Amino acid sequence: MATEFIINPSNQDSVDTFVTYLDGAIQEGKLLKVIVKSVSERSLPQSALLHIWFREYAGMRLNKKTKQVIDEDIEAIKLLAKQGCYQDMKWDWLCQRVTNIDTGVSAFVLKSTSKYDRGEMFMFMEWFQAFAAQKGLILEAMGEYERLKDETNQ
Repeated sequence: MATEFIINPSNQDSVDTFVTYLDGAIQEGKLLKVIVKSVSERSLPQSALLHIWFREYAGMRLNKKTKQVIDEDIEAIKLLAKQGCYQDMKWDWLCQRVTNIDTGVSAFVLKSTSKYDRGEMFMFMEWFQAFAAQKGLILEAMGEYERLKDETNQ
């Protein structure tokens, strides 16, 4: 199984985690294939496809026709998906720290998918597609997501 890292130079933990993993693998004499790719903001096609998937999943889970799914249903599924993904994968980039400027109290909250970069969005979509399949719904890969998935599997 491949191990994938998203390294953000402004997040020292992400750098340290990668360097520790790489150092350990080298010390163990593991054969490695390293591909370095830049990531950019998520794309509109990724976002559009993910929202189609959320609508389809909401319809299945709520026993509604897709056209009957309302925005509140989709928001509930988004929250469910982000919580489930964090619980399964523990990806730090799913969360952000927010601080109350009056009290100084900080908390970690789930980030909006609009804040995911292209790589993070791809990883989240991979997870969501597998999650939905486990629940009995096959979500079709198409467009840019399908192309990125094909590139990843080569």
